Amino acid sequence: MNPKLLGCAILAALATAAPAAAAVAPIVGTPLGIGTMKTPFAAKLKPGALIVESVKVAPGGNFGWHTHGSAVAVVITSGTLTVWDSSVANCAPQRYGKGQAFVEPANHLHMARNDGTKPVQLYVTYLGLPTGVQPNIPGTQPAGCTP
Repeated sequence: MNPKLLGCAILAALATAAPAAAAVAPIVGTPLGIGTMKTPFAAKLKPGALIVESVKVAPGGNFGWHTHGSAVAVVITSGTLTVWDSSVANCAPQRYGKGQAFVEPANHLHMARNDGTKPVQLYVTYLGLPTGVQPNIPGTQPAGCTP
């Protein structure tokens, strides 16, 4: 083959070849906590802050009776958290361990405590906390709820 013709053929092939794909920077996500919710939940969220907190509760640690200014989603990554909920019959305690999750509506009265011998690690996400409202609002123990 004629060297000039071969050179033209190579240039033509290179000119029509698809451009090399640009290198894409990797995106790496690391879950902070994964939990399974056993109770369905639907919420109509209002605009506001979305806050994610890492919370460690020492053995005997107690949140006291309180509400939240927004709906909250909680996932337990270690230990067991005991929750008393004013809307549950007889205020029966509910225990959530590693890999479990729950959602609470805004302004819902409840209390949580670590009754175990090991720390509880959990992640809580406040969903649409209004400006100026504290994430945790102290409440009064309701009648019939004795942890």
